[in-house]
Amino acid sequence: MSDRPTPARTRFAPSPTGYLHIGSLRTVLFSWLWARHTGGQFLLRIEDTDRKRFVEGAEEQLTSSMQAIGLMWDEGPIVGGPHAPYKQSERLDIYQAHAASLIEKGVAYRSYATAEEIAALNAEREARGEPKLLVFRNLPGIDDAAREAAGEPYNVRLSLKTTGKTIVHDLVRGQIEFDNAALKMPDPVLLKTDGFPTYALAAMVDDHLMGITHVLRADEWLPTWPIHHQIYEAFGWEQPVWVHVPQVLGSDGKKLSKRHGDTSVTEYIELGFLPEAIVNYLALIGWSYDDKTEFMTLEELIERFDLNRIRPSGGVFDRDKLLHFNGVYLRNLAAADLAQRIAPYLSKAGLISAEPTAAELAKVAEYLPLVQERIKLLSEAPELLDFFFVDPQGYDPALLVPKKGDPAQTVEVLGQVKASLEALETWDSPSLDKLLHDFVNQLGLKIPQVFMPIRVALTGRTTSPGLFETMAVLGKAVTLARISTAAAALSSASV
Repeated sequence: MSDRPTPARTRFAPSPTGYLHIGSLRTVLFSWLWARHTGGQFLLRIEDTDRKRFVEGAEEQLTSSMQAIGLMWDEGPIVGGPHAPYKQSERLDIYQAHAASLIEKGVAYRSYATAEEIAALNAEREARGEPKLLVFRNLPGIDDAAREAAGEPYNVRLSLKTTGKTIVHDLVRGQIEFDNAALKMPDPVLLKTDGFPTYALAAMVDDHLMGITHVLRADEWLPTWPIHHQIYEAFGWEQPVWVHVPQVLGSDGKKLSKRHGDTSVTEYIELGFLPEAIVNYLALIGWSYDDKTEFMTLEELIERFDLNRIRPSGGVFDRDKLLHFNGVYLRNLAAADLAQRIAPYLSKAGLISAEPTAAELAKVAEYLPLVQERIKLLSEAPELLDFFFVDPQGYDPALLVPKKGDPAQTVEVLGQVKASLEALETWDSPSLDKLLHDFVNQLGLKIPQVFMPIRVALTGRTTSPGLFETMAVLGKAVTLARISTAAAALSSASV
């Protein structure tokens, strides 16, 4: 009999008030992995009821980021599903009906006091040394019945419990008890005067109606958890499995921010981080399979992921460590695959066509083994590979002439090397290696006196892939032409 857990329904419910950042993605990933591990479903729901903070284009960025990273959803925008609509602004009648049912049960009430009136009352209470208001009905100077009869706008607020305890259970932290009298929270707004719900009502209603079994969210929600727990109780619903995951921290132990690299997922993709490297690395922040395994394929992560292995302490995001992961993944890619991924960057740099031909991609795949050990980001490809596509633009005599070398001697060496290469019949790396080492020995020169001028002539730089491999890939005609051009440039500069 399989010990696979019961299929779970998890969700990602972003607010389109900003872009999906790398830190937030970690919690999303945990939800996605748990749904996949259990053979369940992962939902995407857009919580767009905060119209004041709505950012144009944020929803599209959120969905495109999820798709780019490879975390596709089973139900939600674009794909649809049995619980549509998946955008909260299109579900207002649902929330209004549920708010009304809580009023009927006597666990919620209409509050006609405006924000300005509440502020004024609180100011008076503060002047008298009294605590701020926690309950917002039957307030002095405000006739709720008269305002109701006049059809004035109102908020719907939940009547929070002021006695006893709210006992909650979190999968990561175990049982937590909140003393209701000590909470001293103001009765939260469930439905605003404009008919839009707050997060507290909409998220709980949708999680229940959409059958969400596990709610994974950041532990910063812990202080307001009693509100959400009491809303479930007020409706008489079974609580989901609550999983408050630890925050992602920066290297200084503080909450991850832009200074630590908490930028949008899109930016990381555009820089050339591979989705599989990002997923692998983020999965290890606050969770581990064992005390030694780091690199895991997506299939392995799905198979091994277990909510019980989430640690309650915060995990640290280290951009340099992510860069290391990315380099390892890049080095393990087949040349043809890497060529496809690098192509957009080469196209943008004008090194290959905007829509590369099969021949161009084959050439890229041929060049890649020479630089694959050095590349850490896809965006580095143009700088590492440009000399394979275009001749060096101008030569710096200071680079062509080796240290303690002589310009005239370097010109002569380049000319002699060219003559020897012209006579070479077999143009491959071993043959070039033998010819050039024999050349150095015959003239009694040191290797840098010969190899460095050739390297600079071919690439325009002092650091490049292996010299013989570079010559072999560039081909005989290009190699000879560049050596001639470099020698002529140095000769002219020395006159």
